Amino acid sequence: PTATDGPRPGSATPDALYGAAADAWTRLERPWEAAYVREAWGLHLLSTGTAGGRTVLHEAIAAYQDLDAVWDVLRCQRGLREHGEVTVRRPGALGYGDHLSPRERAVARLASLGLSNREIARELVLSHRTVEHHVARALRKLGVSSRTEIGPQLGP
Repeated sequence: PTATDGPRPGSATPDALYGAAADAWTRLERPWEAAYVREAWGLHLLSTGTAGGRTVLHEAIAAYQDLDAVWDVLRCQRGLREHGEVTVRRPGALGYGDHLSPRERAVARLASLGLSNREIARELVLSHRTVEHHVARALRKLGVSSRTEIGPQLGP
């Protein structure tokens, strides 16, 4: 995006600016950043009593859940609770038990191909710390001690 994309600061409403920012991050294929802007936008709307805040915040929650960004989901839910909405404390993505979650499986597959945590993070648009946690959980759940042992355990 260029400086001429979207509304100019000072000439648009906060809604238009938040919307333009979320759209720009989406066009850049940066889903976490787009979700973060939606979270800020939703909280802004809720704090000013403007309609649509809950909807925008729920959109952010859905995007964070797609990214397995559990802490971000919990933070959004806390924001909703602070504005009177009853929420479930645990996001739906949890609960795979001893089985790999879809995100853990994707991370494990890339790790088994020899990618570093930072390379996996770039590929999946995650933080390298999140990738570290996914790799550790995948190793534990698969009952292996090294990344080279992951591939045979994942199967085709």
